[in-house]
Amino acid sequence: MKKILIFLLLFAIALFSIDRVAAYLYLPKQGSTEVVIYSTSWCPYCKALRNTLNQYNIPFTEHDTEKSFQGFLGFWALRGTGVPVSVIGEQVIYGYDGQAITDALVDAGYEIPLDWPKQE
Repeated sequence: MKKILIFLLLFAIALFSIDRVAAYLYLPKQGSTEVVIYSTSWCPYCKALRNTLNQYNIPFTEHDTEKSFQGFLGFWALRGTGVPVSVIGEQVIYGYDGQAITDALVDAGYEIPLDWPKQE
């Protein structure tokens, strides 16, 4: 019984450590202007977000939450429950919310064209 308790304690400490490291690595940093999206290949909202960012030449990094450990870990650290999850500057946006994405991009210093799709 004592060995099981020690194992469970060590396992809990390991999980907590992984969670804290992931939070440090993937949560947005103060002053950041980076755009990172956590997505999947089959998600239509992820595709729309990807296409919109490409159309307006906004540089971004994409991590597939199903195909890469980095994507999974970032998604977990951000407490994602569905895709896409976007980190834009200092903000985290869950889902494809055109207005929230536009506002976050402006806050991060990106110039948004007049024909930018705010709501879809």
